[in-house]
Amino acid sequence: MMNFIFTFKGLESSEAIKNYAQKKFLKLEKYFEGPVEVQVLFKREKFREIVEVIMSGDGEHLVVKEETEDIYSSIDFAYESLEKQIKKIKEKRREFRGERILEGISEEPEEGYLIKKVDLVPMSTEEAYIWFKRSKDSFFVFYNMDYQKVCIFCTEKNRPLLIVPEFK
Repeated sequence: MMNFIFTFKGLESSEAIKNYAQKKFLKLEKYFEGPVEVQVLFKREKFREIVEVIMSGDGEHLVVKEETEDIYSSIDFAYESLEKQIKKIKEKRREFRGERILEGISEEPEEGYLIKKVDLVPMSTEEAYIWFKRSKDSFFVFYNMDYQKVCIFCTEKNRPLLIVPEFK
């Protein structure tokens, strides 16, 4: 879901411009898993039509500023710039994290318990929660970028529980 906030400076508010921008930026929704906030500033300075877009979602904060002689062209260029940034970020995440495959459970129990090796992946709490909800496992271990610690998502009384270790 995308939430839009439009601001006009130096030109009259126009439903046509708002609708055009909204239709254009809604195409970017497919790249996000959660809610996205889009702030769009339309500005006219002398002979320049400027569009500034701030897009926040999935732990990312993207900013684009484009200016041309036509407001619709500025919107188009802003869309293209945002799409490039989003694709670049998604590709970097894929390369950095690789495949999140669990190495499996050892077949031989050691002294009454099993050992399950997992890849430790750095991510935000929000990202980890999304992965935990999608997972079939009863827990999810990750390096929490928000706390700068190894954390665990698990379920307690049918509710997600984030465990953040504290050393004493």
